[in-house]
Amino acid sequence: MHKNLFAIAVLLFCRSLCCGEETAEGVFPEENADAATPVWRQAPGGALMGVPDVQVGTVVAALDGGHLKAYSLEGRPLWDYYAGGRLIPFVTRTREGTCYTCRTDGTLVAVNRSGRELWRLKTGIITAPVVAGWDGRIFVTTEKYIRCYTASGYLLWQRDLEHPAAAGPFLTGRGGLAAALSNGELLELNPFGKPQFRHIGEVPAALLPVEGGILAVLKKGELKLFRDNFASPRSAGTIRGTPLGGVSRDASAAFLLSSGKVVQVSLPDGKQRWSTDSHIGNNDIKSSADFSMIWDERGIYVFSRKGATGFNTEGRRLWLLRLSGASSIPVLSDEGTLFSGGVDWILYAYKVENRVRQPRRSLYGPAPEGDYGLVNPPASPWAGDYYRFSETRMNEEMAGLTALIRGGQVGENEPNYAAYLREITGSSTNPQTSLTHPPVHVQHRAEAARLLGYFGSRETIPFLADLYSRDPDPLVKAAAAEAIGRIGTDPDGIALKAFAQFLTTANRDEQVLAATAGAIGSLCRFSGPPLSDSGVKLLGILERDFMPAKVRSRARQEIDALR
Repeated sequence: MHKNLFAIAVLLFCRSLCCGEETAEGVFPEENADAATPVWRQAPGGALMGVPDVQVGTVVAALDGGHLKAYSLEGRPLWDYYAGGRLIPFVTRTREGTCYTCRTDGTLVAVNRSGRELWRLKTGIITAPVVAGWDGRIFVTTEKYIRCYTASGYLLWQRDLEHPAAAGPFLTGRGGLAAALSNGELLELNPFGKPQFRHIGEVPAALLPVEGGILAVLKKGELKLFRDNFASPRSAGTIRGTPLGGVSRDASAAFLLSSGKVVQVSLPDGKQRWSTDSHIGNNDIKSSADFSMIWDERGIYVFSRKGATGFNTEGRRLWLLRLSGASSIPVLSDEGTLFSGGVDWILYAYKVENRVRQPRRSLYGPAPEGDYGLVNPPASPWAGDYYRFSETRMNEEMAGLTALIRGGQVGENEPNYAAYLREITGSSTNPQTSLTHPPVHVQHRAEAARLLGYFGSRETIPFLADLYSRDPDPLVKAAAAEAIGRIGTDPDGIALKAFAQFLTTANRDEQVLAATAGAIGSLCRFSGPPLSDSGVKLLGILERDFMPAKVRSRARQEIDALR
């Protein structure tokens, strides 16, 4: 072992001699004059690829050797995950902290916030970072298709692409996906896979979500605004210069030009408000792949391997940091720390901002910008059919739904299917339904609850938790717990509260308790600490001597799986 450590040390020393360490210099306000000096550095054991991901006090980086590594904002190593093969340079983290990345053989991998693998499946090599939806679903793009999966890896729908995505994709203001295709068309997909094509005329230099629509930035600087209620685009002015990409906030956008200047434009009139130099020189950047930008309540930021620059919304430059020897585009945390990977295989942290973001947060990452209407969906198309709850009708409908789920073809009818299953499952707890329709057999109510789990939306967690608490039948309670476990994501802890409340009762139904143990274990695996800390305590209760033997065994299995 000592020989191996010595060999690693020699390798790192030789590499630093060959490549030199990353250096930084910059211009900062007096109160932050030492920002060009790293506050810490770590040797992750490989070169960083792509842009690191920062969330809730942690930074995750993909390394060229196939590892994902996580560090605290103070530089403390948190975990190291090996994917079993080389990775492509994309990492996306969702609200509950799950990392999604892809191996070079086309294997998509999901890793929880503690560095444990949740699942993997073959998708083909993705061509852009995974995009996270509002309810835990993810959108995966390859050259041949766009797919939507639940957080547990169940396929909801697939849209084949005749032409690959050339710009984007990104999450739209309505929670769907948008991308510019290589044939000059704009493709918009709603969260359930319904497509809309609109003609741009060329592949844009940038495609941005803006208030009420999508902004296409053409290579000659022309701005085209696609409003939600416009079939054709409208002109939004012209930028003086060659735009390489940009970022948007509300009804404004900011762009990086090939000259290295940053310009801000108000929409929809296209009026240019200001233009200011960044750390990037003329023609240093050739494409949008060579830089990134963010715009939050603190200001507008530009990042490249050359360094980073911060501006306020009035165009005044707040600070400028130049980097030499960076291997990846740096990223800025909500707490104001800039992370940069060097060609010397070192991860550097610079404190460049004294202002801290205050985004909407829950127990984990930022709260979603909206919802898909699945918390309280409208009545299903079958709601007026008196015979919809007949045994023959339900057997046919649920057999068809099962086939669609197994084939990954839930698609555009997801809201209708979800509403229908909720009407079946909740029929015993809905007084109006029980008075106006024949009673629904418990087997059908339980099966409908299980099927809801395959839809995977965390927006159904409140309904399932309420069903678990209120339905008098143990079979339905167990099915509701099973569905919650299959969905997996519960960052607000709604289901765990229902489980904790149930365990205070005198109910000792073995089937319900065993299903509860399985669901708690699944939620803990997805979410990790601190939510899993509460879950482990509940599993400890289920493992006690007064519980049935089957329940104790299941609780022990779940605890062991979390170690």
